[in-house]
Amino acid sequence: MNAMYQRLMDSTEDLLYRVRIYDRNLEKCDEILQMDEAYSRMRQAFDAIDARNHGALERIAARLQQMRTRLITMMEDLLHTA
Repeated sequence: MNAMYQRLMDSTEDLLYRVRIYDRNLEKCDEILQMDEAYSRMRQAFDAIDARNHGALERIAARLQQMRTRLITMMEDLLHTA
């Protein structure tokens, strides 16, 4: 089960990296920086959480899902204008 959360963390990190790359005109740089900082804090919390603490893992997963939804929307906007 912990592997599922690890994949979610890694794929969100990859998506954040790709959005950063596609924002060539720095249209969304402030929001990307805020998301990058939030992701870093979540990554630290995830690394510190005991795998048996399912409640904390679920909260992080929910926040990551929200972040992914926003990142995908940002990516769509950036690719649409390209």
